[in-house]
Amino acid sequence: MEDTLSIIFAIILSLILMFMFPLIDTWDLQDNLSYVVAYASTVDFVDAVRNTGYISRDAWDNYQNKLASTGNTYEVSMEHRRFNNDLSAYLNVYTLEIEDDLEKGILDNNGDKKYVHKLDKYDYFYVTIKNTNRTQATILSDFFTSGGSTNVKIAVAYGGVVWSVRDDF
Repeated sequence: MEDTLSIIFAIILSLILMFMFPLIDTWDLQDNLSYVVAYASTVDFVDAVRNTGYISRDAWDNYQNKLASTGNTYEVSMEHRRFNNDLSAYLNVYTLEIEDDLEKGILDNNGDKKYVHKLDKYDYFYVTIKNTNRTQATILSDFFTSGGSTNVKIAVAYGGVVWSVRDDF
């Protein structure tokens, strides 16, 4: 009887080792690939904003689509630090205000409505993202460790100074 229980235990343990750990490794690799896509997309988006001096609705939508292509959901936070000469201080504009500008639009020099958020030279622009869903690797890892790990597996923060401003948005 003891030999039968040892054999059953050995079979169960070998099945776990043969199937579950490679599966965890594969899903960890998927998370790593999602991080690479999220990081590259964030860097491209922020650098485009820093080089042009504005955020267009198309650029914002393309950025959102690239993030969605990873299969994860993200909380995206934007911060625009604008220098106010009257106060000699930086004033912060955050995600909701920037999204409002992209929805309402502004009038350009010709009186046409453009859906952009303008930045000035030497302003600061930052984007921070965190995944909000539990990835498959997190779910399986929590199952084996009985842990309550955090959902944040993919996090990116990137930003810097706006170097040039284009008026032909």
